[in-house]
Amino acid sequence: MLLAHLSDSHLGYRQYGLVERERDIYSCFEEAIDRAIEEHVDVVVHSGDLFHSPSPPPQAYRSAIRSLKKLKRCGIPFVYVMGQHDKPKTQALAPLTVLEDMELLHHAGDKPYVAGDYSVVGLDYSRRQLLVERLQSIKPVTKKSILALHVLLKEVSPLGDISASELPKGFIYYALGDYHLFKEIKVHGSLAVYPGSSEVISLNDLSSLGKGFCIVDLSGDEAIVHFQRLDGVRPRIVVKADLESVDDVAKRVVSQASAMKLKPIVHLTVRGVNIKCRDVERVKEEISKVSLRVFVTLEDVEAISLQPVRATASSVEETIKAAIPGMSDVVSELYKAYRSGGLHSELERLFNSDVWINWADTVKAGAVKAEAVQQKPPRGVEDQAKPSQVKARSSTLLGWIKRDDREA
Repeated sequence: MLLAHLSDSHLGYRQYGLVERERDIYSCFEEAIDRAIEEHVDVVVHSGDLFHSPSPPPQAYRSAIRSLKKLKRCGIPFVYVMGQHDKPKTQALAPLTVLEDMELLHHAGDKPYVAGDYSVVGLDYSRRQLLVERLQSIKPVTKKSILALHVLLKEVSPLGDISASELPKGFIYYALGDYHLFKEIKVHGSLAVYPGSSEVISLNDLSSLGKGFCIVDLSGDEAIVHFQRLDGVRPRIVVKADLESVDDVAKRVVSQASAMKLKPIVHLTVRGVNIKCRDVERVKEEISKVSLRVFVTLEDVEAISLQPVRATASSVEETIKAAIPGMSDVVSELYKAYRSGGLHSELERLFNSDVWINWADTVKAGAVKAEAVQQKPPRGVEDQAKPSQVKARSSTLLGWIKRDDREA
């Protein structure tokens, strides 16, 4: 069997509020499907977050339907599991259910897809406790079974829900989703693979390998994975410059951008002393002529040098570890996301994680206990922080960072 493994397409995402970016997302998904057909795959497996929202716009439906109809005409099934972006927060109907009613795809999360000796067993995105319970009951159903799962492993992020060793045994291939970079992990003698997102959702998704999907050959005893780089991904130019040399750097960026098929998105960091926005306005204007969008970050060297630093800390990450030992890994990830422009995506992931709920619950309970000791007799259990309260606060924060659906 030859399968195409896709994940995290995020159809309907309008990054930076630009309609061009929304079209980029559609273009890359459609290119991946066309390439899968050209490779004569037997099945397409999508590991979650086909849509960016459980209420996708009509354009997202149109893009999905057009590609899925192509597959159906070629006799290629599209098998999927749902990610957290696909699933409604209430009992509302998931958008993928509509496409399933049109007989355009098969939900492996409801019923395994079986074709002879091959099968795809699936599990939709779940929070850790429920996920672990469900994983314990999952088993291969044929000689060569694939497990499709939308989950973040601890091997790729400190915000991960489970470790690779917690995945059930007996599968020839683990088709994973949620992590936006291509990654292979050896699990129980088989390969667990993240194909990554098909477009750049945040700067954290940038890789020299590019964005794409996987062609997986299951004809032998082990899966053989070939990463397929997509040609239609909009280019990014990420560059740093001192204020004194910013004009020369800008000329190189303009020259590089002018030669690209698609107008790039440019991320320029300018370092200097007492630097002001007006110092780089002219440079930004020149680069804007040949790019889709320009982001300029100013770094005041003098201000940075005046920041207090612990003598024992040789880096920001070490300072964070010394200051917040219980959450150092998570905060370090958020700091790196902030520096790279991907804070929006990482905050959303954090507020949906058990790490956040447990930590916030512990902090709140500790604060209540300290207040009780200092001011009055111990309070009842009703004063302790409840997970539902933490979730409510998290939902408010999520609403805030999603308010204009742009990167922070």
